[in-house]
Amino acid sequence: MTTAANALMPDPDEAHALEKVTRVLHCQVRPRLRLVHEGAEADLPPSLASALVRIAELMAAGRGVAIVPVDRELTTREAADLLGISRPTLIKLLEDGEIGFTRPNNSRRIPLHEVLDYKERRSRRRKALLDEMTTDAIDAGFYDMPSSDAG
Repeated sequence: MTTAANALMPDPDEAHALEKVTRVLHCQVRPRLRLVHEGAEADLPPSLASALVRIAELMAAGRGVAIVPVDRELTTREAADLLGISRPTLIKLLEDGEIGFTRPNNSRRIPLHEVLDYKERRSRRRKALLDEMTTDAIDAGFYDMPSSDAG
């Protein structure tokens, strides 16, 4: 495994082993994991076992993983990048009270959990709007219309 900027990147040589671990863990409804190292043993708590399962899934899919404390504070650039929006759009969200932040000194600091909470709220709003639009289209009979020929 290689690391780059706090990310754990899967080693291509480990792909088969990661896939095998993921398959074994998916056979369990709630996997119980036991750590054995040089004669010492310990059962992993369910929260840690779940985290390891998720890490194995992502790495088996070839994706890197970053482990970051939820109370970490982000710069406006980091938060905007995480949300996939421009920095000015993020600042408007901050000033409108959509995302909590602090202002030590002269720069804004945004707790990671605030960014993740906003991202989840945004996702739920988008899904609700799409569901509503789909319902409206069904009610209007658009799903029953034959497709038109463009040419």
